[in-house]
Amino acid sequence: MSEFDSRDRWVMGGLVVLGLATVMAAVLSGGSAINYALEVEASNAAHAWGAKIDKRLRTEVDGLVASPSETALDIIDPAGLRQHLEPDGIKSDRAPTVAVNQSHRNFAERLRWLSGGLLSADPGRSGDDAVSNMDGFAVLSPSGKTLALGGTLKQTSLSHALETNALKSAFAEAIDTKEVTVAALPEQDRKSIAFVPVTEDGEVAYLYAFEVDQSSAAALTNLALVVVTVTTSLLIVMGFSVPAAIASRRIRERWQAEDKIRYLAMHDSLTGLPNRLQFRQHLEQAIARAKRHNTKIAVLGLDLDRFKNVNDTLGHATGDALLEEVAARLVETIRESDVVGRMGGDEFAVVAENINLPEDAMTLAQRICDALGAPYKVNGHEVTTSTSVGIALGPVANQPVDILMKNADLALYRAKQDGRNAFRFFEPAMDAALQRRRRLEHDLRNAIRKNQLYLDYQPQFGLNEGELTGYEALVRWWHPSEGDIPPSTFVPIAEETGLIVPLGEWILKTACTYALGWPDDTRLAVNLSAAQFKTQDVFELVRRVLVETGLGPERLELEITEGTILQNTEAVIETLTKLDALGVSIAMDDFGTGYSSLSYLTRFPVKKIKIDRSFIGTLGTNPQTSAIVSSIVGLGQSLDVTITAEGVETEGQAAMLKHWGCDQVQGYYYGRPEAEVPEDPLEELPLDRNVA
Repeated sequence: MSEFDSRDRWVMGGLVVLGLATVMAAVLSGGSAINYALEVEASNAAHAWGAKIDKRLRTEVDGLVASPSETALDIIDPAGLRQHLEPDGIKSDRAPTVAVNQSHRNFAERLRWLSGGLLSADPGRSGDDAVSNMDGFAVLSPSGKTLALGGTLKQTSLSHALETNALKSAFAEAIDTKEVTVAALPEQDRKSIAFVPVTEDGEVAYLYAFEVDQSSAAALTNLALVVVTVTTSLLIVMGFSVPAAIASRRIRERWQAEDKIRYLAMHDSLTGLPNRLQFRQHLEQAIARAKRHNTKIAVLGLDLDRFKNVNDTLGHATGDALLEEVAARLVETIRESDVVGRMGGDEFAVVAENINLPEDAMTLAQRICDALGAPYKVNGHEVTTSTSVGIALGPVANQPVDILMKNADLALYRAKQDGRNAFRFFEPAMDAALQRRRRLEHDLRNAIRKNQLYLDYQPQFGLNEGELTGYEALVRWWHPSEGDIPPSTFVPIAEETGLIVPLGEWILKTACTYALGWPDDTRLAVNLSAAQFKTQDVFELVRRVLVETGLGPERLELEITEGTILQNTEAVIETLTKLDALGVSIAMDDFGTGYSSLSYLTRFPVKKIKIDRSFIGTLGTNPQTSAIVSSIVGLGQSLDVTITAEGVETEGQAAMLKHWGCDQVQGYYYGRPEAEVPEDPLEELPLDRNVA
C-alpha cells in the first residue's frame, strides 16, 4: 500500500467516525428532547384534567363554591372541598382525619363519576390537546395521605410509588413551587404521576395525583424519531459522502502530485536514477559510515566518450535511449551496496563503500568500462561507445563532500585527456593544474578586454610559380608573468568558457583591418572555431566585419576543421553555402586528423584542403605518410581543389610536395609567423629556399 493510500484511508476513516458521531449525537439529543417533550405534555395534560374536574365539581357538587381564580394552582376551592369531605356537611376548623373515611368514599364515588369521561380517553386526545391518557387519579393531602382514588390507580401501588425518591422529590417540589410536577412510576414504561397542587391562602391544601400513560404517544414519537434519525443519517451520510469523495479525490491527487514532485526532486526523470541532490545525500551517509567504522569509500565519476556524436548523427531520441541503456547496465554492474546516480547529460557517478584497497576501486572501474563498452542496440541502430572514469578515494580528514566529488571530476578529466576509455585516480597535481587553468581563464578575460592579445601572420607560397599567395592570421598571447602561452592552451579555454565569441570577432576584425595594407591579390586566412558556429551567427559576423573594414570578400579565406562539420551538418552547410555565395573561400584545415569523409568535399563548398603538419613531418622517412600525402594531393587535383601543406620545414619535404603537384606550402622553411608583414617577403627568403 502506497503512502498516499494509507493517508487516504485515515482521512476516510476520520470522516466516517465524524459522521457516526454526528448521528449518535443526533439520536441522543433527539431522545432527550422527546423525554422532555413528553414530560411537558404530561404536565399540560394534568393541568387540563384538573381544570375539567374542577368545572364539573363546581356545577355538580352541592356546597362547593367556585374559586375566584381558575389558574393552575387554584383549580378547586379548598374550602368547598373540605366542607364536602366533613361529616354531615358541618363546617369545622379541624383538619380531616381518618374518621371521615365514609365521606372520603362518598366524594371519591362522586369524583369517579365526574371524571369518568377523562379516563382511558382516545390516544392523542386525552386533554384539550394532549397526547397522554389518564389511567387513574387520587386526591392527596399535603402530608401525603390519600383522600380519594379512582381509575386503575390502587392504594398499594400509589403508596409504594410515593416511597420512591423520584416521586418523593416530585411531590415535595409540587408543594414547594406550587406548580405541576411529573415523575415516572417505578418499573413502569412510559407511565408517570403528575401532581397538581391546590392552594388556599397561598398554601397548598390538597393535591391531585393523576396516573399518566404515555406509552402510545411514546411509541408514535419513537417511530417518528427513528424515521427522522434514519432520514437524518442518510442525509448526513450523503452530505459527508459526496464532499468526502470529492475531498478524498482532491487529497489523493494532491498527495500524488506531491509524491511525484518529491520523486522528481530526488531522481533523474530519464533514467530513474538518483539525481545529483540525492546522490550527494547517499555520499554524505557513506562518508559518515566510513568514518564510524574506519573504512574507505571510492567515488567514481563517469562520462561517455564522444556521446555528442550520437546526438548529432542519430538524434536526441537515440541519445536518450542510449542513456537509459547505460543506466541499466550500471545498475547491473555495480555491487548491491553501491549507489549510482546521474549527474546530468552523459555524466554518471558511483559511490562504492567498503573499499579495502585501491585495487578494489580499479576492479570496479574496469568492470564498468567493459560493461559500457559493449555494443548497444537502440532505436534500430547499433551504437558503440566507451567510458572514461575518474576515481577519488576517501574520506579524508577535514575534507568536505564537495572536495571528494571535485577530485573525482579532476581524475575523470585526466582520463579523457589521456585518450578516453580509461580510468585514472585523483592526484594532487591535478588540482594544481585546475587552479592554473582557472587563473588563465581569468587572465584571458582581462587580456581580451584590455587588448593584450596580438596576431602573427604566416606567409603561404605557391609551389609552381613561387609567388606569395597570402597570410594566415595566428593569435598570440604574451602573459605578463608566464610569458608566451601557446594557442593550444588558451584557445580550448576560450571555447569552453564562451570567450571564443569575443576573441574570434576580435581576430577577424583585426586581421581584416590589417590586410587592407597588403596588395590586392594577397589573401587573408582566418581560423574559425567550431564553438563559434554553436553560439553565434557566423555568416552575419563575417558580413558585418567585411562591411566595417572594407575588405573584399574574395580576399578572405575561412579555415574550418572537420569537427565543425560534424557538430551540426545541415546548419553548417547552410552557413558555409551563404559565405561561398558572398565570395568568401572555405578551406578545410588539419585534413586527415579527424573523421575525414570524402562526402564532405562534395557536400560542402570547400575550395582548399590543408594537409596537417603531422603528415608532413615524416615525409621521406615513413612510406605510409608519404602515400597518404600523395593520395590527398591527387584527390585535390581530381576534385579541382587547392592543396596546401602545413609545417614544411626542409628542402626535401618541399621537393616531394612539388613533385606530387601540391599547390601551396607554409612552414618555417619559408617563413615564420611575424607580427609585422614585410614589404617584400620573397626578398627576405634565403636563396636556398626560393620556391621557384
